[in-house]
Amino acid sequence: MLWNREQQLLDRMREIAETARGRPDAKMLRLIDWIRDNLCPALPPFGQASAGALAEWNDRRVLIFTENREGTKRYLKEMLDWAVEGTDRADERIAVIDGHTSGARRKEIQRRFNADPKKDPLRILLATDAAREGLNFQAHCTDLFHFDLPWNPGRIEQRNGRIDRKLQPASEVRCHYFVLTQRAEDRVLKVLVRKTETIKRELGSLSKVINDDIERHLKRGIRHREADQIARKIDQADLDEERKRIVEDELEAARDRQENLKAQIASCRNVLETSRNWVKFAPEPFRDALSCSLELLGAEPLVKGEDEDGRSVWTFPPLDYKVQSDASWASTLDTLRVPRKTDQKLAEWRKETPVRPVVFEDRGVLSDVVVHLHLEQRVAQRLLARFRSQGFVHHDLSRACLAQVADSIPRVILLGRLSLYGSGAERLHEEIVPVAARWTEPSRRNGPVQAYARDAQARTLDLLDRSLAESNRHALTETVQRKLLDAAPRDIDELLPQLQPRAEELAAAAIEQLRRRGEREAADLLATLERQRTRVREELDKHERHPEQLTLGFDAEARRQLQADVSAWHRRLKQFDSDLEREPERIRQFYEVRAQRVEPVGLIYLWPETN
Repeated sequence: MLWNREQQLLDRMREIAETARGRPDAKMLRLIDWIRDNLCPALPPFGQASAGALAEWNDRRVLIFTENREGTKRYLKEMLDWAVEGTDRADERIAVIDGHTSGARRKEIQRRFNADPKKDPLRILLATDAAREGLNFQAHCTDLFHFDLPWNPGRIEQRNGRIDRKLQPASEVRCHYFVLTQRAEDRVLKVLVRKTETIKRELGSLSKVINDDIERHLKRGIRHREADQIARKIDQADLDEERKRIVEDELEAARDRQENLKAQIASCRNVLETSRNWVKFAPEPFRDALSCSLELLGAEPLVKGEDEDGRSVWTFPPLDYKVQSDASWASTLDTLRVPRKTDQKLAEWRKETPVRPVVFEDRGVLSDVVVHLHLEQRVAQRLLARFRSQGFVHHDLSRACLAQVADSIPRVILLGRLSLYGSGAERLHEEIVPVAARWTEPSRRNGPVQAYARDAQARTLDLLDRSLAESNRHALTETVQRKLLDAAPRDIDELLPQLQPRAEELAAAAIEQLRRRGEREAADLLATLERQRTRVREELDKHERHPEQLTLGFDAEARRQLQADVSAWHRRLKQFDSDLEREPERIRQFYEVRAQRVEPVGLIYLWPETN
């Protein structure tokens, strides 16, 4: 009788298992309900086919983390594929990143997940802990699910950090996890999540001591009869006095690091401001220079437009003829396209992927819709090279500029370029040198035109800036244009001797700045080398005083590695003396000006509107 009863129970258990095969569990059903409520409102109930038109997806995205277990990951993928089957572009809505995903594939998935949802159908990203570090998914995602929670609070924090980070445009992100109130394990995990949030709020980051303590409590798993006791231990993980003292030390060290970080940020801001003042960089003239370079190539200038949000963008003109005559231009323009997929042929990629619009100021968000052009960007460097490589040729007046200004005095400006070179013809400094003067007709002159003093020159340059900023000036008459162009060769000859002393003044100031920079960088390098030498000596002293303590518990391979490190430290100590003598001096010599050059690069006439 007992045998028969056991057989009946086994048969009944098999029937229940077969009935439940392929059906989602409660967590899965709740996740599908959330996807229906937030991502795809017309998603049919699980297992039912959609009636009528295909269910449409909105623009929200979700990142779902699961433990690195093949079965759970495969179950999640299969259930979600089944759930969204029959919706719009269902086969493109889900992607997976795990330990087997190649680096190139990860970058491609990251690009798609951060792309504008209107342009890429990807909506759900399944990830194991292989994606919890080094990948950013915050551009268009504010929801994250822990399908199963790791027992290490640090890993929870790292997962949340994929969307809760800088350049997250949303003011709020939501990190979800599942709790089954009837399960003892979930009561423990609920306390774990609350403890993680408390530590993060109080310390700014997780304490390693508490982190290790929590993991120690959980390393043997969660027995039902011990669940409440484990939960209490996790909740009180920082009550031990000795550990509390260690945590306080950690907190103090964290505060010190935070203060150091703030000081470094302030220093970087000062460096940035100093660089801006030194370079005098501004987006508008940078953009104008690129447009002028395009026109010198024989192309149209940059074209201003708007993106879907009404923000300004600029598009490049077609440069097909340039690509055909110079193949290197093709690879230069490739830097403005969306990165090529690993399996995409080069010709096919160039044909299907247009050159993206560009912007000239940081938008503060992750985006691959536009390219932020800066001085180091390859296209910008190539276009600006025309201004760096070509000088003014006396018999070529293509660089004479005629402009009208709201002033009553005709003026002329000769622009020169001052270049300072170091060892090996290294270009250390470039600067535009202006010489401005009141212009009179050559037939009425008693002598050469005389350069203005500094105040009048500043006024003239201010008029030039205003004229360039205003595009509604009337065109000069042909009579005036011919009169000025005829006078240009004589004006150049008369202003050129006055350009040299102005350039020498500016050169002297620049040489002094370069000398101070060389001294400063040499001193910084000297201090860095001395700190490194001190640290190496300390490590060697520690090893030589207590060699046996440093090798306790080491296997043979670790001891060999330590001996190799010690030998390397001895060699490095010998090298420090020569580095301290040679390297700072090499830095000083790098900034030493060996040659300078002044050449005229343009002639500008400012003609009164009322004359």
